[in-house]
Amino acid sequence: MYGKPRILVVDDELGPRESLRMILADDYDIVTAANCNQALNNLDLGVFDLAILDIRMPDINGIDLLEIVKQKAPSTEVVMITAYASVDTATKALRLGAFDYLIKPFELSSVRDIVNRGINKRNETMMIEKTIDELQCANKSLESEIENTYSSIQSHYEETICSLVAAVDAKDSYTKGHQERVARLVSEIVGYMRLPENDRELMYRAATLHDIGKIGVAENILRKKCELSVEEYESVKKHSQIGADILSPAKFLQDLIPMVRHHHERMDGTGYPAGLRGEQIPLGARIIAIADAIDAMLWERPYAKAKTVEEVKAELIRVAGTQLDPNLVGIVVSSELFNTYNREFRH
Repeated sequence: MYGKPRILVVDDELGPRESLRMILADDYDIVTAANCNQALNNLDLGVFDLAILDIRMPDINGIDLLEIVKQKAPSTEVVMITAYASVDTATKALRLGAFDYLIKPFELSSVRDIVNRGINKRNETMMIEKTIDELQCANKSLESEIENTYSSIQSHYEETICSLVAAVDAKDSYTKGHQERVARLVSEIVGYMRLPENDRELMYRAATLHDIGKIGVAENILRKKCELSVEEYESVKKHSQIGADILSPAKFLQDLIPMVRHHHERMDGTGYPAGLRGEQIPLGARIIAIADAIDAMLWERPYAKAKTVEEVKAELIRVAGTQLDPNLVGIVVSSELFNTYNREFRH
């Protein structure tokens, strides 16, 4: 073991490169590179705990360099630098193993927090890998312990997903809290339906992530306070597919993906992205759809005032069978769901 953790900073611009070096130099051994060739030479000469890579560079872009780093040194954690969050940085970087993002211009506390979490994750991963090796060598009957260890790795991926949820919240003031409220509503609805507890947990998790794809939608569109243009609305409509793409690399999230992808389908087949109709739409997606609609109507938005409970019930009944599952509408309007919502979120 050496002393300070080693960090490789790669950015073709001197300002951001030196800014990161000065922020981190007291606690870490910092090596900088002005281009990808320099970065690769450094990787050949030594081991790094963490690499910070700029997305846009003139010789090799940061996404391609990320792939090379992960091939050369799979255990090295990677943080991407970008001036904006986009679908490319969300899907490609996650798929290739990036840990998190730093947004230009840098905030000192954010840099230190992300780097510290990345180093901790690297240390935990190394310990996990060592533990797995020891368990496999000691006794194959310890498979349950190995499975528990792998679950820790899965939890790290979930942390990255949660970071993206937070990034979505930061982009859109309406979305902040919306995903959690929808998840709570979904849990209540599933309870009224008396579905198995496993289904309840699965649908809750899907609802928590249902709008994660909005990280790929421009911030000015998400924050717009008036009606969207046709082009802007088409951009927003892509978020359900983007969300599914972001979750697709994780095998343990596969059951959630259809619910995230299809929560904007409609019973009459006019929804998106696939134009599914009726029971072709996954049940979880239909439940998220009605919870999403309830929260949208009860919560004050930039372009619409909050409706009363009676107005919301009337609207749900009006769109039952065309937009929303009529059976679910019947369950919701006859339940105590709105009293629970008012008690937990509106006081």
